Amino acid sequence: MIDRIRGDRIVERKELRQIKTRSDMVRFFDGESASRMEELDLRKLSRPLVKTHLLEVLGGGNDLSTQTIGDVFTHRGVKTEQIDDSLYLAVDRNLGEIGFIEQLSPRLVALYSMEESKSLGPWVRNLVNRSPEIDHVWLSGTTFEVLWGQVVRLTRPERFSQLAFTHDSYFTIDKPYSRDEEDGAETGDEEDDEDEPEAPVEEEQQPIRDRRSTSFKLVDRVCEIDSRLERLQQTYAPFYAISQLRFPSPVGRGGHDFYDNGKVTNRSQNFRDHRLHVLYVVRVYQQLLVATEQKAWYSITESVVVPGTFQRIVGAPVVIRFQEDLPVDVFDHWVAMTFNRKINKFRLWGHPIRLGPSKVHVYGVDRHLWQPLFLELTRRGCTAIIPNGTCGNTVHRLVTNIQRFLDPAAKAFVGDMEYKALVVESVSGVPYGADAA
Repeated sequence: MIDRIRGDRIVERKELRQIKTRSDMVRFFDGESASRMEELDLRKLSRPLVKTHLLEVLGGGNDLSTQTIGDVFTHRGVKTEQIDDSLYLAVDRNLGEIGFIEQLSPRLVALYSMEESKSLGPWVRNLVNRSPEIDHVWLSGTTFEVLWGQVVRLTRPERFSQLAFTHDSYFTIDKPYSRDEEDGAETGDEEDDEDEPEAPVEEEQQPIRDRRSTSFKLVDRVCEIDSRLERLQQTYAPFYAISQLRFPSPVGRGGHDFYDNGKVTNRSQNFRDHRLHVLYVVRVYQQLLVATEQKAWYSITESVVVPGTFQRIVGAPVVIRFQEDLPVDVFDHWVAMTFNRKINKFRLWGHPIRLGPSKVHVYGVDRHLWQPLFLELTRRGCTAIIPNGTCGNTVHRLVTNIQRFLDPAAKAFVGDMEYKALVVESVSGVPYGADAA
């Protein structure tokens, strides 16, 4: 069948429906990964890279005891064809065969695909936006900082790695917004050039390369990045806003790029190694979800009466403190763009109640699973009460997007525990590499 017309080349590919077993899928993606690595060396890709999107399905107090992963996706217009107990072929009526969906834990799934980023990224975002049962896996700058410590510990110091930093001043109103932004649409700027070869690393130290005034990448040897990162963060706060981290492959050249929205790009020659790294991060994230929910649901409790009902929202406070007070116009625009739009970057809904020029209470819901929550927003930070049953993804999405769009150096606490300590606790004990299989 014809896959895509790229320039003046027509590229053929095997129909994914011909793949009938998990082993067939792994061999197929292994072959494609090896071919893409050869083309990356020549700086001329004929086909998109193999990539994974990590998604959280249901969650909170829910489980999949009464429906399968296939049921959830089919309900949202994605046709699934079951291959085994936890693997499905995913087919879209417009794009055709998207890839394979694998259930990796009770709540987390991976979508493996070779679709181009410019079509796959919007497809995944639209799926999440129209599906209360599905959310991205959210990897905050704080989570990436802890995972970077694992890269340093587990990787030879002379290997090259890559960190990307993205702090979008999205709520600063010193420039007009595009129609897409005004409509609340989300963009994926970090993915624009993802299916293109990277510039070769020729120097001992690869300089930081500016892409936008608030987005840049750092490519260097692991030891060089590690020796400078803390000082860079102390000097310039956006260095806390890590939006992408590369795990160098321990079995060959290249590595695996993890993005803050749960996307993972395979820039190695080995799909098996790619899947092992995906499994490692999934297990860390599963631990983090459970730890977050235990702290938010059952530790220090606060009770908030919801107006107009006989309910109380009970839960531990999630507190996010900004390094510096937000400017008044940024605070106002943050509140307006979050709660006056159906689709917004925080995926929240509610009616803000003004208690002063820089203090707002919101009795709202998380659009993922439509669970209630209480928010207090000020120029100094954000406090959220997350009741029993609300998915821990709510917390990770909130932290990730505040660090990316408001304050990269913001510090978060869940109950009486710092958020970073929760991540460190979740990473410890999770096996890495071949032991994780």
